[in-house]
Amino acid sequence: MRARQWGTAVALVAIVMVLAPGGGYAQSVDELRQRLQQLENSTREELESLKRMIREQEAKHDKERKAQEERERVVESLMQQMEKQRLSFEEAERQRGYGFVGWSNFFDLQAGRKQSNNDRDPLGKDIQGNVFTNDNFKVRLGGSLRLHVQHNDSPVGESVSRALLPDAGVPGGGNTGRGERENFRAFAGRSRLNLAIQGPETLGGRTSAFFEMDFNQQANGAGEVNAVNNNPRLRQAYGQWLFPDLLTKGDELQFKFGQTGSFADNFPDSIDFNTMLAGLGAANRRNPRVELIERFPILRDVKVLASLGAERPLFDNQALGGGDVAARDLGSGALSGFPALSGGIGFEGGRLGLIGSTAFYARGTWGERTERFNRGTTTPNLNAETKFQDHNFTDQVAHGTLILDRIGFNETGRAMTLKLQGGAVWTRGEGRVTNSDFDRRVIVDTDGTLKSAQSVGAWVNPMFFFTDTLSLRWAGGFQTALNDDRPVVSGSLITDSAGTNFFRVNNRQSEISLWWTPGPFTFAFGWNFTKTDFRNVNTTGTGSTSRHNENNKFEFISWWSF
Repeated sequence: MRARQWGTAVALVAIVMVLAPGGGYAQSVDELRQRLQQLENSTREELESLKRMIREQEAKHDKERKAQEERERVVESLMQQMEKQRLSFEEAERQRGYGFVGWSNFFDLQAGRKQSNNDRDPLGKDIQGNVFTNDNFKVRLGGSLRLHVQHNDSPVGESVSRALLPDAGVPGGGNTGRGERENFRAFAGRSRLNLAIQGPETLGGRTSAFFEMDFNQQANGAGEVNAVNNNPRLRQAYGQWLFPDLLTKGDELQFKFGQTGSFADNFPDSIDFNTMLAGLGAANRRNPRVELIERFPILRDVKVLASLGAERPLFDNQALGGGDVAARDLGSGALSGFPALSGGIGFEGGRLGLIGSTAFYARGTWGERTERFNRGTTTPNLNAETKFQDHNFTDQVAHGTLILDRIGFNETGRAMTLKLQGGAVWTRGEGRVTNSDFDRRVIVDTDGTLKSAQSVGAWVNPMFFFTDTLSLRWAGGFQTALNDDRPVVSGSLITDSAGTNFFRVNNRQSEISLWWTPGPFTFAFGWNFTKTDFRNVNTTGTGSTSRHNENNKFEFISWWSF
């Protein structure tokens, strides 16, 4: 009982103390006020800090905004300038209409290494017009300005395509390899001008054309006069009609007509290309022709080819100039009744292992000619009007070529790659249909009958490219007369001072050269060696006389191509 009373008293005292003025309540209010003041001070500082941070961020953003606005202004200004330039170009193009384009697009800065001595197919690519361009036609003017410098053992013209016959009866009559009649020449007659034209699509086929001329036609004259009198000459003039995807996707039918080479023609890419053409087994003749070529895909990047053609070859009877005309790439010629017919096959493939591309072509031609002889004899008399007898002979030529290009690990350029090409030819009768004639046309067989003469030849031409523009090349080949122990009664024979007729038995040629083709330029220096054996066989077929010719030629060429 007493404990309970004591607890009640203590509680009353506590209540009194709390409620009494100036006690614990007053002390709590002061503390609260102090705490409130402290809170106000800290909040004010934090607010000021936040305001300061906001002002700094606003200043930074304002600076960035101004920089962005400046950048946008510069970009807008550049875009406006570009638009003005575009409109200016369009206006200039509209004003030019169908006229000339600027010189800045006129020249091909890589023309030096693109143009060879003899381009196989100048229309192999789309044409970029630099002279005339509209929706239907593009015209490109091109060519090359060429200087050839030669030092020969023999007194011949620009080329040694027909070696001189050493004549023992004439002082210095021909060359025997000792340089008795060495000479120096420089000429620019092989300079070229060409026009490549791309026309409108017609009946589903793409149309194009190519025209080219040079100044390699020599004026009339004897001896060395021909070496310096050069006149304009038509090299090529033909049109092309190309039908893609005609039979199946990826196939191509090509219709070519005019004066040009065949699809299978090929030859060494050398300095003295005329020397390496004649009597070497390299087949090429830019005859007036019509040719159909079908390229059919059998695998990816692999096509087979087939061709049919007809052409007007140089089957002349020597009344039109004979051997002199035949020494040209083209001549007026004479046709014996109908054109020469041709057919061929081919193969073209893309990269296979280390070989960048592969191409193989083979082609045969068939024609006929008439030879005129004195009646009852084997004496040719091409201009006889009475007491003559005509004999008809067939002429056949078969030739092929293999090209392996960009052999090596470089899949994008030519540097450190090898190009290897070669070919072979067989002729019977008049080989001038492919520029592979070999002096003889008709020989006397062992039974006394007349028949067409035959010859075979081959060549090879490796080219190693150290860089895209620097290359080392070698070309070599031969052509040999078959049945060379039989008398010759008709052909472009060579006569010595005693009136004895000689014909070539074989011709062996080689050339090593170094080429540099920077930009539009081509520079090359090479050594060319030719060796020819001649023979005269008695009319009875027993006994013969032989002579030999050698020629060394050092030659420098320089082109400027566009």
